[in-house]
Amino acid sequence: MALSPPYVSVADGRTIMESVVRALAVVAGAFLFAGVFSALGAALLGINVENGLDASSTPAALYAAVNAISFVGFVLAGVAYLQVRDDQSLVYLRRPRPSDLGWAVVGVVGILLGSLVMGVVVQVLSNLAETLFGVAVETGQNNIITEGRENPVLFLYMVPVALFFVGPAEELVFRGVVQGLFRRAFGVVPGVVLASLLFGMGHYLAISSGSAWTYILTASALGLVLGALYEYTESILVPALAHGSWNAGLFVLNYYIATTSLTMPS
Repeated sequence: MALSPPYVSVADGRTIMESVVRALAVVAGAFLFAGVFSALGAALLGINVENGLDASSTPAALYAAVNAISFVGFVLAGVAYLQVRDDQSLVYLRRPRPSDLGWAVVGVVGILLGSLVMGVVVQVLSNLAETLFGVAVETGQNNIITEGRENPVLFLYMVPVALFFVGPAEELVFRGVVQGLFRRAFGVVPGVVLASLLFGMGHYLAISSGSAWTYILTASALGLVLGALYEYTESILVPALAHGSWNAGLFVLNYYIATTSLTMPS
């Protein structure tokens, strides 16, 4: 377990070009497959998604099920690339160790600290934008959080989805394949940074309201923590568990907040 030097190691031009193009292609393929699987899942469950998946008109259990199915597309994209390129060594995967659970907890704490720091950064930048340009900045909101506030039970259904689908699927694609490709081209540190930025930008589609850049920066900070954790532990399972646990914790917290506000006297 170590972030082994050299931390920056720029490869030849061909390797760089191939790695960058392939990383972008894998991310594009993941979102494409996710969309296809989401549509197939909705069709199988009898959900009308002509105007998009809407939690207000879809039972919470079915809404969560469609989300889970969509992330099967992410897994398929990552696995397909590894199989087609015969490049399984790109992803760090080893037998789980008892210490991995502890490192996953460290990752969750790291994500919390990173979120707090990024929250301050976003607030400072928002104040500057408002002072210099007169632009009011509203923090970006995740679509699931927005939908869940209208139907809090959705948060509970999303807990297992986060643990068993979102965390493993996104980590396989962004930390496993994408970060592995960037590491091959630029070294460990640039690999973590570039994969985290791409991870943050990938969350643009999950934003339902507010300023997109605020959410993208926060997601990128989360990616930095997960990327460093992945490189240090050399196991894709550790960031997958940390990521899933963080998201699940957010859903539980938002469920508590939403249900408490509903039961409080006016």
